[in-house]
Amino acid sequence: MNINTKNTLLDNFMHTFKASMSTKMVLTAMLLSTATAAFAGEKVEKTIDTSSSPKVDIEHINGKADIRVWDKSQVRVTGELGEQTDEFIFERRGDIVVIHVEVERHSKGWFDKGEDGDDLVIYIPSASDLHYTAVNADLIAEGITKAVDVEVVNGDVTLKNIGERVEVESVNGDIVLENVRGRLEAETVNGEIEATHSGNTPVSFASVNGKLDITSDSPDVSLETVNGRIDVSLQAVDVLQINTVNGRTFASLGLNKNGSVKANSVGGAMEFVFQDGVSAQFDIETHAGGNIVNNISDEKSQKPKYGPGSWLRFLHNGGAANVDISTVHGRIEIDQK
Repeated sequence: MNINTKNTLLDNFMHTFKASMSTKMVLTAMLLSTATAAFAGEKVEKTIDTSSSPKVDIEHINGKADIRVWDKSQVRVTGELGEQTDEFIFERRGDIVVIHVEVERHSKGWFDKGEDGDDLVIYIPSASDLHYTAVNADLIAEGITKAVDVEVVNGDVTLKNIGERVEVESVNGDIVLENVRGRLEAETVNGEIEATHSGNTPVSFASVNGKLDITSDSPDVSLETVNGRIDVSLQAVDVLQINTVNGRTFASLGLNKNGSVKANSVGGAMEFVFQDGVSAQFDIETHAGGNIVNNISDEKSQKPKYGPGSWLRFLHNGGAANVDISTVHGRIEIDQK
């Protein structure tokens, strides 16, 4: 595995996030003529009529947002604006509802996550497509049945009972996903990801410094971390990919016929527990130390006459699937239930 995984993941994440934020700032500047003046700490209670499935674009700098669904074809914003608020944009353009809270450019809200930020409760139709962006803010959203796209720099994200497509990115913050359905992508640099997912579409999770705690019945799963632990429980896997540098991995899974498991680590220990009677061809290797523990069959790992490293290759119950696990100097253990 490439030792530069950490830098590559962080650089790509920040480049994408900055580009996205820059685009939004330009668009917001074009809308200032339609913005309404807002006073610091102002109470808001506004409603806009919309379709039953609008696109909702929310952007604010500091504070917290609680997004709820209701059975009305309306979007409603209630709560209190932050102490540094300069302008409040709430309007409908076609089928897009825009909710932007602008602050003074050089206020501390741009840099610090404080208690004087926005405190908003937003009601949207359950079939909305939600796009949410914030710098220093926490988000809770529940019950949205369509697409959800979240980008946060500093803040925690909690999504509950969400589908059908979810993308979440946070630089410094934890991500909690409860009963998420459909296609799912979640990334954080400094934070943990905890997810329960259902659906037959691909899912992927990545963290530089943080634990991944994942339960899913997706057949296609990708997990990546640098210094975080991975705990994953899967039902019926066609494809599982795991990449880690120093994090410990525990994976419990049912492996389908013709399925594939590919896992790599540098120094992190990896343990895989397959279903009883798993049918697979196993190819396991350590490169510069480490050890291999086989609790599935009687085959023993082999070592070269000279130099470090070891390997274990065998077929079990016909070898219908493929399991390829390697580490530089970590421990690898395989077992079955």
